[in-house]
Amino acid sequence: LLDAMAILTAQPGKLENLKLLVAGEFYEDEKTYQQKIDDAGIRKDLLLKTGYIPEKSVRNFFCAADVVVQPYRHATQSGVTPLAYHFEKPMIVTNVGGLPLYVTHEEAGLICEPNPEAIAAAIRRYFELGEQHFIPHLRREKAKYSWVNLVKAIIDI
Repeated sequence: LLDAMAILTAQPGKLENLKLLVAGEFYEDEKTYQQKIDDAGIRKDLLLKTGYIPEKSVRNFFCAADVVVQPYRHATQSGVTPLAYHFEKPMIVTNVGGLPLYVTHEEAGLICEPNPEAIAAAIRRYFELGEQHFIPHLRREKAKYSWVNLVKAIIDI
């Protein structure tokens, strides 16, 4: 995602006022990422909240976002996806593991390959389509994951 941001900020016709909010703990050495940010010259385009985020603060980050990007290289699923549905935020997910099973392409979000060029293109595509394009689809998908539907599925079993 950091490499995708570097591509987006360097391209002609770059997205105006594009900022990347990185939220959550590092699971690897933070220095590697800090160096990558400096080498790419994108620090001014980032908002970093790289520590533990208490549950009561999670909503602030989702509400601040236009789109939630999950740039995984490997994944089975992500707990971020149901949270994005809860907050009705479109997602950009990479085509790995089970992620594409939960996000309908160009409806609840966008699915792209797990490389910087594809992620950058998906971010551009999101802004071409605009948030309103995704809202009806997000609300439909959100309903699938409601407590009522969960309880119904348990009772049916």
